[in-house]
Amino acid sequence: MNKNILMISGEPSGDMRGGELAKELKKLLPEISLWGIGGDSMAGVGVALSEHIREFSFVGAWEVLCNLSKIRKQFKNLTKLIIKNKPFAAILIDYPGFNLRIARFLHKNKIPVIYYIIPQVWAWGAHRVNHLRDYVDKALVLFKFEEDFLNTRHVNCEFVGHPLIDAFSQRPPQTENPSSNRFRIALLPGSRKQEIQKLLPVMLETAEKISFKKENVSFIIAENSNVDKALYDSFVSRYAHMAISRVTNDTFTALIQSDFAIVTSGTATLEAALLEIPMIVTYKAAFITSVLYHLVNKAPFLGLVNIAAGKEIVPELLQNDATSDKLSSKTLEIILSPSKMNNIKKALRKVSLSLGEKGAASRAAQSIVQFLREKHL
Repeated sequence: MNKNILMISGEPSGDMRGGELAKELKKLLPEISLWGIGGDSMAGVGVALSEHIREFSFVGAWEVLCNLSKIRKQFKNLTKLIIKNKPFAAILIDYPGFNLRIARFLHKNKIPVIYYIIPQVWAWGAHRVNHLRDYVDKALVLFKFEEDFLNTRHVNCEFVGHPLIDAFSQRPPQTENPSSNRFRIALLPGSRKQEIQKLLPVMLETAEKISFKKENVSFIIAENSNVDKALYDSFVSRYAHMAISRVTNDTFTALIQSDFAIVTSGTATLEAALLEIPMIVTYKAAFITSVLYHLVNKAPFLGLVNIAAGKEIVPELLQNDATSDKLSSKTLEIILSPSKMNNIKKALRKVSLSLGEKGAASRAAQSIVQFLREKHL
C-alpha cells in the first residue's frame, strides 16, 4: 500500500502547525512516509524536506512579482517530484498563493488534497472559494465561522479548532515579569525577512519614543531562527542605550513576560489573545500589494483577533498609519489607561474562548487518517 504523503507549508507559522500535525499523524500511522516543503519544525518530526521554507517566504503581490521566476522554478521542481514520487495524498498548509496552484495540479493528476489552515476566503472573494470547492477534497478549518462560511458554499470542510490552544496548554505556568519593576512591551515584527525589514525599524523607533514618555519601560523582541540573526543585529545594535532583550522561536515567553505588545498581523495576534495581552496590530506591505489588497479585500479588519471578534477590539495601524509617531501615541494612550487595558483583556478573553478546545492537531490527524482510509490507504 502507498503510504507516501506530501506536505507543503511555505512559512514559519505553517511549519509549526505542520510539525504538530505530522507528529500526530505518525502516532496514528507509524508507517507513514511524509515529505515535502517545510521548516525546522516539520523536519524535526521526520518530514523529509525537498526544500526549506526559508526559500519560500514571500508575502504580498509586489514581493511575489519580484520573485516570480524563482517561484516558477520552485513550482516546476515540485511538480516534477510529485510525478516522480506519486504521493497517495497531499496535505497543504496555509500559504495560499502557492498551495492553491499546487492543489489544481494535484487534482488534475488525481491526487487527493487536504487543506489545513485555509486561505482567508472570507476576505479575498469568491475565486478562492471556488478553488477550494473544485480542487480540495477536504478542508480542515481552525475557526467555527470558517466552517459556517464554507458550508454555505458547498466546500467539504470540518472545524477542528485552533492548535494554539494545545501549544499554550503545554507551556509551564505563568512566571513573573523578570523586570517586574518595569513595564515591559513585546515587539513582534513577524517571521518573514520582508516583514522584519519593514517593521522592526519602525517598532524600535516606536520603543524609543515610548521610553522618552514613560519611565521604567523595557522591551523584548521575538525573533525567528528561519531569519538570519545578523538582520536583527543590524537594527537592534542602534539602540544599545535602551533596555531591550531578545528571544528566539519563543513568542510565548516574549508575551507572557510582557504587559503589552506591538504585533505584526498574523498568528501572533491570537497568541497574545490567549494570554490576554493588550496589543496594537500593525502591518506594512509594498505599495502595490497594499493597493491590490484594498481592491479585493472584503473583510473590515486585518488582525485575526478583530476578525474572530467581529469588531475592532484592538487598534490596527496599517500602511501609512504604521509610523513610530502613531504607534507610540496609540500605545501610550492605552497603557496609561487602566480601564482601556482592562477592556481589551476582557474582549481578548472572549476571542480565546471561541478557538475551540484542546486537541486540534489530534482531531485534524484523526480526520485525515479517516479520509485516507476511505481512499484505501
